[in-house]
Amino acid sequence: MGSNLDQEPPDALGLTSQPGGQSLDWTSHPAAGRGPTQAAPGMLLEWTTNGVAPAERLSYWREAVLRRMEPIRALAEDRPFQGRLTRIIGADGELIEHASDAILAVRSPQRCRADGCDDVTIDLMISCATADLDHCGVRRVRSGDLCVMDYGRPIEVVRSRHRALGVILSRQRVREVVGENLSALPGRRLPARGIGALLQSHMRLTLDEAPRLSPAQRTVAVGAAVAMALAALAAECGATPDVEQHGDGVYHAARRLIDRDCVDPALTPEMVALGLGCSRASLYRVFLRHGESVAAAIWAMRLEHAWRMLTSSTHLGLLVSEIAFRSGFVDQSTFSRMFKRRYGSTPSEVRERVAPEL
Repeated sequence: MGSNLDQEPPDALGLTSQPGGQSLDWTSHPAAGRGPTQAAPGMLLEWTTNGVAPAERLSYWREAVLRRMEPIRALAEDRPFQGRLTRIIGADGELIEHASDAILAVRSPQRCRADGCDDVTIDLMISCATADLDHCGVRRVRSGDLCVMDYGRPIEVVRSRHRALGVILSRQRVREVVGENLSALPGRRLPARGIGALLQSHMRLTLDEAPRLSPAQRTVAVGAAVAMALAALAAECGATPDVEQHGDGVYHAARRLIDRDCVDPALTPEMVALGLGCSRASLYRVFLRHGESVAAAIWAMRLEHAWRMLTSSTHLGLLVSEIAFRSGFVDQSTFSRMFKRRYGSTPSEVRERVAPEL
């Protein structure tokens, strides 16, 4: 496969902004191989070529990092190869971020038979000028694409300088969702709408906020990504999201959608169900399993949004009525009544209390 390689500025993908090469014990990574130690859920790990001698960087990337995908050669000839891999360990999956210079990498049939890795990854391409994927057929991958990668099958990728995210799923969990036959999944592009769009948003936000999260919070965030990814696969394979099998994924996706759209006064439980591609009855059952109602979750998120605005120095110049409107409330008296019921003070009292501190 050929590629028209771009030459982005060195810091465009954050490759040179990280600390120097880190001395980390090698731990398991579905796209990279097994090592001597097991990482605990909630751990945040990073590998970078910074601090590695330029002549040794590609070998380091091949032997210590991408053991599942073998980097055949770096394709940028005007500078030493740069790469960075970040992993967030979950209880039943992982989130990863990979950024590197232009590269050709291969997972051969021999390697598939030898290493026994058969995990499935949903990859999100964040930034890449050109990328070709040969995975049960040749495809062009563009920024924003959400693609399925099956490490039980051969893969060849040619990527210009890029940044990509991924959620790692065990083959067993995927089979529980779509059945035993996974032959239609390799290289499949998932829709960037509905639950797929919410999965993309969650992956981005989790990896961006990971350094500021506790291990327990990172574990929960990865679990939510895994659940949403499985629900997205189920939807793509023609299965209506089922409460019993995909309830957690539907719930987490619904919460993400509500968080994103709560400021729209027109947001209703019906619109949430429509955005997820499930029935309203199924959505209600999912929330009932968590002891919540969909409508109450929408109102609660609007109140939290208003609280953040009232207690932020950025919005000191806004009237309380404007904050109410920007938080999804069309009636000022309803907003004040619900706000006091939740927080024990009126919006004006909160504003007066925190204003001197801002």
